[in-house]
Amino acid sequence: MSLRLLVVEDDPGFQDLVRALCERRGDSVDVASDGFLGLRLLSERRHDVVMIDYHLPEMDGYALARLMREISRPEDEVRLIGVTADRHGLASRRGADARFDAILVKPLDPEALYAALDRLTRVAAPPPETGADAVWRRFGLSGRPRALICPAPGPAEAAAFAQAFVPVTRAAEADLILLSGEAGLPALRAARAETPTRPVPSVDLTGRLAGACDVAFRVGDPASWTAVAEACTGFSARRAGLALRDDSADPVAHLLALLHVSARDLPLAGGEGGLTYETGLSPAFLMAAVLTLTEAGALTCAATGTGVSVRLTAAGTSAATAGPLPGGPRRLPEPTRLPVLDTRKTAELTRLIGEAELGRLRDRLMGQLATAFAPQADLPTLAHEAHVIVAMAGSLGFEDLAAACRTLEAAIKTGTGLPDAVSEARRAVADARGHSAAA
Repeated sequence: MSLRLLVVEDDPGFQDLVRALCERRGDSVDVASDGFLGLRLLSERRHDVVMIDYHLPEMDGYALARLMREISRPEDEVRLIGVTADRHGLASRRGADARFDAILVKPLDPEALYAALDRLTRVAAPPPETGADAVWRRFGLSGRPRALICPAPGPAEAAAFAQAFVPVTRAAEADLILLSGEAGLPALRAARAETPTRPVPSVDLTGRLAGACDVAFRVGDPASWTAVAEACTGFSARRAGLALRDDSADPVAHLLALLHVSARDLPLAGGEGGLTYETGLSPAFLMAAVLTLTEAGALTCAATGTGVSVRLTAAGTSAATAGPLPGGPRRLPEPTRLPVLDTRKTAELTRLIGEAELGRLRDRLMGQLATAFAPQADLPTLAHEAHVIVAMAGSLGFEDLAAACRTLEAAIKTGTGLPDAVSEARRAVADARGHSAAA
């Protein structure tokens, strides 16, 4: 089924990328460069999906989503997708889950875009009240997942949970951990500590504790069944690739395994509702592990809407998957620079949108790079340029440039390491332009 999309985005390059990817599927795309034009276009014609950039001029994407919810008719069933370079910053904003039906991260992954469009516009799954094993199979699992429930339920609660899950009493037996109340946070922490290199998804059942968990679940919401199933299969696949020894006394191995298997950034403070993602490590051990991994080049810092988060680098992924490491998990590989151009990503984009369209998008990016990060630029200009370039550079496969722009954004946010970050961004710009000219 072809869709009509409205893309509200002020970066012309990103507009063109989304248009090319969606029109390739047979969808039609309208574009608005600011929120006011987006509201007018939504009021003039029906759209199946609206993609909203979180950082817009005049009004941010969160406020625009609220207004669009108010003016759209219930029968139109418009779906809103938030687009942001800071997934956890947007997710941590109270009410974001009610404003947006999905969140996509810049740089844009075409598969993630297509999957979100398909998920939001397909016919809803049958109600999950009965036949839970059959329903879970529809979402890609073999049946009801095994669940450790925190806090431990009474007999009546256990019977209720058993309608959708198979309750277990040990973390080592679980496919996921259900958090049914704030009183369960200590038990979630203990379960994470008990299985340091066998992480499983943590699931918020309350709607209030998402900051501590990987995903939320509501029985009556088919989309949340999909999210939980995808979390289970994703964790399982990445867990199978771990090469770390099971050493519960080593917080470095614990954190490395969790970040790789969960495929997420880790906010160091200020999660949703004031909660921080539960790692199973005490604050002191967590910070020690973060510092060790950062010094080894396995983690990098990124600015968020609420502070700073850390994410795995290529060296960190290698440390998690390429072992056993000599001398244990603290001896990490030396940090390596990302490739100037990810040829696999560009080959896939060529297949999806064609060589001519990809060349046009790349030329637009090179035009932006010609004047980027000038010596006389002030901090707001540097921040804007880094924000715009990181989305397009990463989307087009310029991995080294995207990483340098993320580092610059973090340096501007935190006020630390700014001269080095600017120099690195300029170096990455020169490498990208040189690579493009040579090609």
